[in-house]
Amino acid sequence: MEYSPKMNQGVKKKSGNFYSKLVGFFLLLTIVAIGVVLHFALAKVNIKLSTSLESKEASVLVEMMPDGSQEISDQTILGRIIKTELELSASVPSSQELTNSDRAGGYVTIYNNYSKNQALVKTTRLLTPDNKLFRITEGVTIPAGEQIEVWAEADATGEEFATEATTFKIPGLWEGLQDKIYAEALSGMKLQSVPVFKVSQENLDAAQEKIRLEIVAKSIAAVNELVGDGLTIDEKHLKLEFETLSSNQLGETSKDARLTQKVTSYALVFDKESLLKVAKEKFSKELESQQALVNFEVNPITYEIVEINLENNTAILEVTTTISVHSGENKWDIDKDNLVGLDEAGLREYFTQFNPEKIEINFSPFWVKKAPRLKDHIIIE
Repeated sequence: MEYSPKMNQGVKKKSGNFYSKLVGFFLLLTIVAIGVVLHFALAKVNIKLSTSLESKEASVLVEMMPDGSQEISDQTILGRIIKTELELSASVPSSQELTNSDRAGGYVTIYNNYSKNQALVKTTRLLTPDNKLFRITEGVTIPAGEQIEVWAEADATGEEFATEATTFKIPGLWEGLQDKIYAEALSGMKLQSVPVFKVSQENLDAAQEKIRLEIVAKSIAAVNELVGDGLTIDEKHLKLEFETLSSNQLGETSKDARLTQKVTSYALVFDKESLLKVAKEKFSKELESQQALVNFEVNPITYEIVEINLENNTAILEVTTTISVHSGENKWDIDKDNLVGLDEAGLREYFTQFNPEKIEINFSPFWVKKAPRLKDHIIIE
């Protein structure tokens, strides 16, 4: 058979078609392989379970160590203690009762125009120009150049002691002082119910509160002058100790309830954000097994100074706030092997055993319709 150029061209053409198909086949396999790889690499499902939450008030103890301490841990905060001592006094009106009386009486104003204070004991005599005798019902001291008001009543019963506005001399004083220290009754003296002032526990408590408010304001102002803006304190940073130096007795007859105390204030200076961070961590660690901290309320939050140790400059604070806790036992024990290959309906059916309030399922990318085989691509929140 005689060879011809046309036959050679036919062979070459068939060979070229074969190689073209082979290249196309491998290209298709490569595209499919890339697609499979991309599918496994990109395929994800996000499953968000909304379960029932329990909100409750909870407390933890946080220890404050001194600045520069080498014993600091993630369970403690750093800070310092600033001590202030003050002696403070307060007075409030005593409780008033009215009692019937058959003696004329009324409030008199005693003037002291002398250069020295003048003390007058209870029952000091007051004498009107027409010689009607009255007595004051409590002891008083009138500062030099000042005046004071006190109740006085007639030395005897009867309407004849009733008077209009009048003046009194004080016969018990040295005669040379009687024109400088004297009394006036601008409303006169009448038969009327007598006001009796007695010191009650409520009065003493009110005086105590006045002292407390004063020491709080002064302590906060003094400390905040010493520290930077990020360390300013408020009342929650204070622990107060009160020592009574003098006080009216309970049930004592007195127009005013007076209280004098020595107050020691301990101010704790620390970074508030550090306290919140440590408290949140401790709240999480102190939950019961199978519980998880979902929400930690910063406002309102309270902290109380439980203990102060001045020898080593440490303190313990009790932090109290409202936390939200997930109490379900099954949420954290989900076996992802059971989820592989499930579509949305299958996933929803699977999670019904955990009694969730709400399930959100999002596949990605858009073509993915089933949970991927890579378990770390199954994300449960």
